[in-house]
Amino acid sequence: MEIILLENIQNLGTLGDTVTVANGYARNFLIPQKKAVIATVDAKALVDVRRRELATEESKRVEVARARADIGIRAITLSRLAGEGGKLYGSVSPTDIADALTEAGCRTEKSEILQPDGPIKQTGEFTADVLLHPEVRFSVKVTVLGEGDDDRLTPAQAAQPGQASEPGPDEPINPTDQAAQSELSDSTDDATNAAKANATNTADAPAMVNNQLG
Repeated sequence: MEIILLENIQNLGTLGDTVTVANGYARNFLIPQKKAVIATVDAKALVDVRRRELATEESKRVEVARARADIGIRAITLSRLAGEGGKLYGSVSPTDIADALTEAGCRTEKSEILQPDGPIKQTGEFTADVLLHPEVRFSVKVTVLGEGDDDRLTPAQAAQPGQASEPGPDEPINPTDQAAQSELSDSTDDATNAAKANATNTADAPAMVNNQLG
């Protein structure tokens, strides 16, 4: 079927083009969606009207996009759990950036975020583009900070399971631990004294036997 396009359609043509497509494609999709009309003499006049309407609509879209860009946020900071060397556990995606901008008061859709180098997987400073219209875009500086869990732990918390944690030179000793150490020391001293007394008794035993026999 021969039709005239009422708007630009990828891989098919631009507004006003006369193209031939399958009957089903034209009748079930293009014509009901008002994307095209059957090619007739009267249709050409309709195309001219539609061309002017689209030009007006496009102008309004550009104005809205520029207004949004004027008040757009240019920098955001995100915190993510990171490992050695600043490598993130996960990544910062267009969804994360769009959500951060929206929370900061600049409503943004994830489809409007462009990351030339792909999702961010490292701490540092990066740049993402916000595409509001083919003719309107602006850049956002994205700073990613690592959540250093190990830096927030005390020496006792940082110790691995099964390992003792020695207090630092300036770290006070826990009174409970000090009492336990004192009790252990007393028990050791009692055991040592008992062993010495037993050894003395054993050494004196032969002399006592000789005195009894004499």
